[in-house]
Amino acid sequence: MKRVLLLGGLDPSGGAGITVDATVAALHDVAPLPIALTTTVQGLRGFVSAAPVSARVWRRQIEEALHDGPVAAVKVGYVGDAAVIAEVADALGSLVSAVPLIVDPVMSATAGGMGSGQSVVAAYRDALIPLATLVTPNSPELAQLGDGDPSVLLRAGAGAVLHKGGHSVGQDVVDELWAGGPPSRFVRPRLRCGLVRGTGCALACAIAARLALGSALSAACEGAGDWLASLLGAVQPRPDGLPQSLPLSRGGTTRG
Repeated sequence: MKRVLLLGGLDPSGGAGITVDATVAALHDVAPLPIALTTTVQGLRGFVSAAPVSARVWRRQIEEALHDGPVAAVKVGYVGDAAVIAEVADALGSLVSAVPLIVDPVMSATAGGMGSGQSVVAAYRDALIPLATLVTPNSPELAQLGDGDPSVLLRAGAGAVLHKGGHSVGQDVVDELWAGGPPSRFVRPRLRCGLVRGTGCALACAIAARLALGSALSAACEGAGDWLASLLGAVQPRPDGLPQSLPLSRGGTTRG
Protein backbone atom coordinates (compact mmCIF):
# COMPACT_ATOMS: atom_id res chain seq x y z
CA MET A 1 0.00 0.00 0.00
CA LYS A 2 1.24 3.48 -0.85
CA ARG A 3 2.07 5.64 2.16
CA VAL A 4 1.43 9.37 2.51
CA LEU A 5 3.17 11.60 5.06
CA LEU A 6 0.71 14.05 6.63
CA LEU A 7 2.08 17.03 8.55
CA GLY A 8 -0.20 19.55 10.23
CA GLY A 9 -2.13 20.55 13.31
CA LEU A 10 -3.87 18.33 15.84
CA ASP A 11 -7.50 19.44 16.20
CA PRO A 12 -9.08 18.10 19.43
CA SER A 13 -12.58 18.49 17.98
CA GLY A 14 -11.71 16.17 15.08
CA GLY A 15 -13.10 18.52 12.46
CA ALA A 16 -9.85 19.46 10.72
CA GLY A 17 -6.11 18.87 10.67
CA ILE A 18 -4.30 15.56 10.67
CA THR A 19 -7.28 13.67 12.10
CA VAL A 20 -9.28 14.49 8.99
CA ASP A 21 -6.21 13.89 6.82
CA ALA A 22 -5.74 10.38 8.19
CA THR A 23 -9.37 9.48 7.56
CA VAL A 24 -9.33 10.89 4.03
CA ALA A 25 -6.12 9.01 3.21
CA ALA A 26 -7.62 5.75 4.43
CA LEU A 27 -10.75 6.35 2.35
CA HIS A 28 -8.47 6.71 -0.67
CA ASP A 29 -6.73 3.39 0.00
CA VAL A 30 -3.38 4.84 1.03
CA ALA A 31 -1.70 4.43 4.40
CA PRO A 32 -1.71 7.66 6.45
CA LEU A 33 1.37 8.72 8.41
CA PRO A 34 0.04 11.64 10.53
CA ILE A 35 2.56 13.82 12.35
CA ALA A 36 1.53 16.81 14.47
CA LEU A 37 3.56 19.97 13.97
CA THR A 38 1.37 21.86 16.42
CA THR A 39 -1.44 21.22 18.86
CA THR A 40 -4.49 23.45 18.81
CA VAL A 41 -7.39 24.50 21.00
CA GLN A 42 -10.44 24.87 18.77
CA GLY A 43 -13.98 23.70 18.16
CA LEU A 44 -17.18 24.60 16.35
CA ARG A 45 -17.20 28.06 17.93
CA GLY A 46 -13.75 29.04 16.75
CA PHE A 47 -10.00 28.71 16.92
CA VAL A 48 -8.56 29.62 20.35
CA SER A 49 -4.82 28.95 20.32
CA ALA A 50 -1.98 26.78 19.06
CA ALA A 51 1.30 25.52 20.51
CA PRO A 52 4.12 24.18 18.30
CA VAL A 53 5.37 20.66 18.95
CA SER A 54 9.12 20.42 19.53
CA ALA A 55 10.92 20.12 16.20
CA ARG A 56 13.15 17.49 17.78
CA VAL A 57 10.07 15.33 18.32
CA TRP A 58 8.39 15.63 14.92
CA ARG A 59 11.66 15.43 12.99
CA ARG A 60 12.43 12.17 14.78
CA GLN A 61 8.93 10.94 13.96
CA ILE A 62 9.53 11.64 10.27
CA GLU A 63 12.84 9.77 10.43
CA GLU A 64 11.20 6.73 12.00
CA ALA A 65 8.35 6.78 9.48
CA LEU A 66 10.86 6.81 6.62
CA HIS A 67 12.87 4.00 8.21
CA ASP A 68 9.77 1.84 7.89
CA GLY A 69 9.60 2.39 4.13
CA PRO A 70 9.21 5.00 1.40
CA VAL A 71 6.38 7.47 1.08
CA ALA A 72 4.63 8.27 -2.18
CA ALA A 73 3.47 11.81 -1.34
CA VAL A 74 3.65 14.45 1.38
CA LYS A 75 0.93 16.87 2.49
CA VAL A 76 1.57 19.86 4.75
CA GLY A 77 -1.41 21.55 6.38
CA TYR A 78 -1.61 24.00 9.28
CA VAL A 79 1.80 25.13 10.56
CA GLY A 80 0.99 28.51 12.04
CA ASP A 81 4.48 29.75 12.92
CA ALA A 82 7.14 31.21 10.64
CA ALA A 83 10.02 29.43 12.36
CA VAL A 84 8.23 26.09 12.11
CA ILE A 85 7.52 26.64 8.41
CA ALA A 86 11.25 27.12 7.81
CA GLU A 87 12.03 24.04 9.91
CA VAL A 88 9.53 21.94 7.94
CA ALA A 89 11.04 23.09 4.65
CA ASP A 90 14.49 22.10 5.89
CA ALA A 91 13.26 18.69 7.06
CA LEU A 92 11.48 17.92 3.77
CA GLY A 93 14.00 19.34 1.31
CA SER A 94 15.63 16.13 0.10
CA LEU A 95 12.50 14.00 0.46
CA VAL A 96 10.23 16.07 -1.77
CA SER A 97 12.74 16.17 -4.60
CA ALA A 98 11.50 12.65 -5.34
CA VAL A 99 7.81 12.68 -4.31
CA PRO A 100 5.00 15.22 -4.70
CA LEU A 101 4.48 17.78 -1.94
CA ILE A 102 1.03 19.33 -1.48
CA VAL A 103 1.00 22.51 0.61
CA ASP A 104 -2.34 23.65 2.00
CA PRO A 105 -1.48 27.08 3.43
CA VAL A 106 -3.99 27.21 6.28
CA MET A 107 -4.12 30.84 7.38
CA SER A 108 -7.65 31.09 8.76
CA ALA A 109 -10.28 28.85 10.33
CA THR A 110 -13.83 28.33 9.07
CA ALA A 111 -15.12 28.88 12.60
CA GLY A 112 -13.01 32.04 12.98
CA GLY A 113 -10.35 33.11 15.46
CA MET A 114 -7.20 32.28 13.50
CA GLY A 115 -4.94 34.90 11.95
CA SER A 116 -1.56 34.93 10.22
CA GLY A 117 1.00 37.71 10.18
CA GLN A 118 3.48 38.85 7.59
CA SER A 119 6.25 36.66 9.00
CA VAL A 120 4.15 33.58 8.21
CA VAL A 121 3.43 34.84 4.70
CA ALA A 122 7.14 35.49 4.10
CA ALA A 123 8.10 32.06 5.44
CA TYR A 124 5.66 30.34 3.10
CA ARG A 125 6.95 32.30 0.11
CA ASP A 126 10.63 31.92 0.94
CA ALA A 127 10.84 28.40 2.34
CA LEU A 128 7.91 26.08 1.70
CA ILE A 129 6.22 27.21 -1.52
CA PRO A 130 9.41 26.78 -3.59
CA LEU A 131 9.37 23.06 -2.66
CA ALA A 132 5.70 22.49 -3.45
CA THR A 133 4.39 20.41 -6.31
CA LEU A 134 1.03 22.07 -5.67
CA VAL A 135 -0.20 24.87 -3.39
CA THR A 136 -3.95 24.92 -2.63
CA PRO A 137 -4.98 28.40 -1.41
CA ASN A 138 -8.52 29.68 -1.15
CA SER A 139 -9.15 33.27 -2.17
CA PRO A 140 -8.29 34.90 1.19
CA GLU A 141 -5.10 32.85 1.42
CA LEU A 142 -4.14 33.71 -2.14
CA ALA A 143 -4.71 37.39 -1.34
CA GLN A 144 -2.24 37.13 1.52
CA LEU A 145 0.36 34.98 -0.21
CA GLY A 146 0.19 36.28 -3.77
CA ASP A 147 -1.89 39.47 -3.84
CA GLY A 148 -4.68 37.39 -5.39
CA ASP A 149 -2.51 36.29 -8.33
CA PRO A 150 -1.53 32.59 -8.69
CA SER A 151 1.37 33.55 -10.94
CA VAL A 152 3.06 35.16 -7.91
CA LEU A 153 3.27 31.72 -6.29
CA LEU A 154 4.46 30.15 -9.52
CA ARG A 155 7.25 32.71 -9.71
CA ALA A 156 8.09 31.89 -6.09
CA GLY A 157 8.79 28.33 -7.20
CA ALA A 158 5.53 26.41 -6.80
CA GLY A 159 5.04 23.75 -9.44
CA ALA A 160 1.33 24.52 -9.65
CA VAL A 161 -1.42 26.40 -7.81
CA LEU A 162 -5.00 25.24 -7.27
CA HIS A 163 -7.00 28.40 -6.54
CA LYS A 164 -10.11 27.21 -4.72
CA GLY A 165 -13.26 29.17 -5.51
CA GLY A 166 -15.45 28.40 -2.52
CA HIS A 167 -15.22 31.95 -1.17
CA SER A 168 -16.53 33.48 -4.38
CA VAL A 169 -20.18 34.22 -5.16
CA GLY A 170 -22.46 32.91 -7.88
CA GLN A 171 -24.28 29.73 -8.80
CA ASP A 172 -21.08 27.80 -9.50
CA VAL A 173 -17.85 27.20 -7.62
CA VAL A 174 -14.85 27.40 -9.94
CA ASP A 175 -11.48 25.96 -8.93
CA GLU A 176 -8.59 26.93 -11.20
CA LEU A 177 -5.41 24.92 -11.64
CA TRP A 178 -2.49 27.12 -12.66
CA ALA A 179 0.63 25.35 -13.90
CA GLY A 180 1.90 27.75 -16.55
CA GLY A 181 -0.26 28.79 -19.47
CA PRO A 182 -4.06 29.10 -19.29
CA PRO A 183 -5.56 27.55 -16.15
CA SER A 184 -7.68 24.41 -16.11
CA ARG A 185 -11.11 25.21 -14.66
CA PHE A 186 -13.20 22.78 -12.60
CA VAL A 187 -16.78 24.02 -12.37
CA ARG A 188 -19.30 22.60 -9.90
CA PRO A 189 -22.71 23.81 -8.68
CA ARG A 190 -22.56 25.82 -5.46
CA LEU A 191 -24.02 23.73 -2.64
CA ARG A 192 -26.22 25.13 0.12
CA CYS A 193 -24.48 23.25 2.90
CA GLY A 194 -23.64 26.08 5.27
CA LEU A 195 -20.26 26.31 6.97
CA VAL A 196 -18.28 23.07 6.92
CA ARG A 197 -14.93 22.62 8.65
CA GLY A 198 -12.01 20.66 7.24
CA THR A 199 -12.86 20.99 3.55
CA GLY A 200 -9.45 22.43 2.63
CA CYS A 201 -7.64 19.75 4.63
CA ALA A 202 -9.71 17.01 3.01
CA LEU A 203 -9.25 18.31 -0.54
CA ALA A 204 -5.48 18.69 -0.27
CA CYS A 205 -5.15 15.26 1.31
CA ALA A 206 -7.35 13.65 -1.35
CA ILE A 207 -5.15 15.19 -4.03
CA ALA A 208 -2.01 13.91 -2.30
CA ALA A 209 -3.51 10.42 -2.09
CA ARG A 210 -4.44 10.40 -5.77
CA LEU A 211 -0.96 11.57 -6.76
CA ALA A 212 0.52 8.82 -4.59
CA LEU A 213 -1.61 6.31 -6.50
CA GLY A 214 -0.31 7.57 -9.84
CA SER A 215 -2.88 10.10 -11.06
CA ALA A 216 -1.75 13.06 -13.14
CA LEU A 217 -2.00 16.40 -11.35
CA SER A 218 -5.03 17.74 -13.23
CA ALA A 219 -6.93 14.47 -12.84
CA ALA A 220 -6.04 14.34 -9.13
CA CYS A 221 -7.34 17.88 -8.56
CA GLU A 222 -10.53 17.30 -10.51
CA GLY A 223 -11.26 13.90 -8.98
CA ALA A 224 -10.57 15.09 -5.43
CA GLY A 225 -12.85 18.09 -5.94
CA ASP A 226 -15.64 15.88 -7.28
CA TRP A 227 -15.25 13.54 -4.31
CA LEU A 228 -15.43 16.42 -1.83
CA ALA A 229 -18.49 17.84 -3.59
CA SER A 230 -20.21 14.46 -3.27
CA LEU A 231 -19.73 14.59 0.50
CA LEU A 232 -20.86 18.20 0.80
CA GLY A 233 -23.98 17.41 -1.20
CA ALA A 234 -25.23 15.38 1.77
CA VAL A 235 -24.74 18.20 4.30
CA GLN A 236 -27.56 20.43 5.48
CA PRO A 237 -26.88 23.76 7.23
CA ARG A 238 -27.17 23.75 11.00
CA PRO A 239 -30.16 25.72 12.30
CA ASP A 240 -27.88 27.60 14.72
CA GLY A 241 -25.52 28.64 11.90
CA LEU A 242 -22.46 27.01 13.48
CA PRO A 243 -19.97 25.14 11.29
CA GLN A 244 -20.06 21.36 11.16
CA SER A 245 -17.61 18.64 10.23
CA LEU A 246 -17.43 16.72 6.99
CA PRO A 247 -19.50 13.51 6.97
CA LEU A 248 -16.43 11.36 6.30
CA SER A 249 -18.19 8.25 7.60
CA ARG A 250 -20.19 8.31 4.36
CA GLY A 251 -16.94 7.75 2.47
CA GLY A 252 -18.16 8.49 -1.01
CA THR A 253 -16.57 7.37 -4.26
CA THR A 254 -12.86 8.11 -4.20
CA ARG A 255 -12.13 7.17 -7.79
CA GLY A 256 -12.93 9.22 -10.81
